[in-house]
Amino acid sequence: MGESNTASGIAAVAIGANNEASGGRAFASGRQNVASGNQSTAQGYNNTASGAQSHAEGSTNTASGVGSHVEGYSSTASAPQSHAEGRETKATGNQSHAEGSGTTASETAAHAEGTSSVASGDSSHAEGHYTTASGRYSHSEGHGTKATSDSAHAEG
Repeated sequence: MGESNTASGIAAVAIGANNEASGGRAFASGRQNVASGNQSTAQGYNNTASGAQSHAEGSTNTASGVGSHVEGYSSTASAPQSHAEGRETKATGNQSHAEGSGTTASETAAHAEGTSSVASGDSSHAEGHYTTASGRYSHSEGHGTKATSDSAHAEG
């Protein structure tokens, strides 16, 4: 349905304009989206869902991890079961979550939220503005705080 769509995967669906659904049971809708992972969904504009069971929505996003989900603008969820949302966020650790603007969650179960915050320790949590949680199980919150040791907590 629409114009210049390609549905080449088994039971795949492509609707809108210039979409490609090449994964088995993949779904692409909107404009210039690619759903190449099996059971993947890409919707909106210029999104790619290449991981099996991945979901990309919004504009210019990539969901490449198995079971990953990305939404917003220019964000990436590249690890299994990762979730990135907002503007230019990156969830690169397994089961990680990055949300807000310019945040990165790069280790297993890490969570970064706010603006330009980084959670790079296993199971770490960075929230606020320019915060860093790099120790395992660490938590930083506020503005410019850093929790760099294991189990550390910084706020301010």
